[in-house]
Amino acid sequence: MVLKAEKIYKSYFEGIKEKKLIVLNDLDFEMERGKIVSITGMSGSGKSTLLHILGTLDKPDKGKIYFDGDDVGKLSDKELARFRNKNIGFVFQFHHLLPELTSAENVAMPMLISGKSYIESLNSAGLLLSKLDLTDRKDHYPNQLSGGEQQRIAVARALINNPELILADEPTGNLDKYHSEELLELLWGLNEMFSTSLLIVTHNESLARKAEILYELSEGKLKLVGT
Repeated sequence: MVLKAEKIYKSYFEGIKEKKLIVLNDLDFEMERGKIVSITGMSGSGKSTLLHILGTLDKPDKGKIYFDGDDVGKLSDKELARFRNKNIGFVFQFHHLLPELTSAENVAMPMLISGKSYIESLNSAGLLLSKLDLTDRKDHYPNQLSGGEQQRIAVARALINNPELILADEPTGNLDKYHSEELLELLWGLNEMFSTSLLIVTHNESLARKAEILYELSEGKLKLVGT
């Protein structure tokens, strides 16, 4: 089991009267290694909140998150940062590439953060970009790339440290049909080639149904709706 969430509870206070909004309510979730899983749900149902908690970017009010059987809630903030950098790759709707860096440098950034040298990180980025047919874009800056190329660069960045798990939040939400299909082909191919576990959060039901296992998030809980 690569990822497990146990009795997750998350709430926020909103409005002038600070009304308590329960987003996740006693939620359980398990994900087997090497699987492609999707979570869909209405806008505002808490999909992104759940993904951030599963990826340790946010903490639940109550409950536990296990990665490879280890309780990540016991880690300090510094240990969590190292854990994320090594084990989890994030792909967001907005790719968040650094405009002052080339494609290769953007991809290499997680390796640099982990303590690898600039040369080693850049060489690894070059090899990965070659596998993704992006060698001719390695010295380009983000503003010189198409939307689809930028998103593929972001995916390469998510993969540079060979993470066990990729978390994707509306990965095609900012792309046209052609580039959406291109990105999905890439993600599914990575799963097939490297057995990388892939968890996708989306309101796009067509995309959600492509996964091996489909959940719906509603009223703070996950419901299995397809395999």
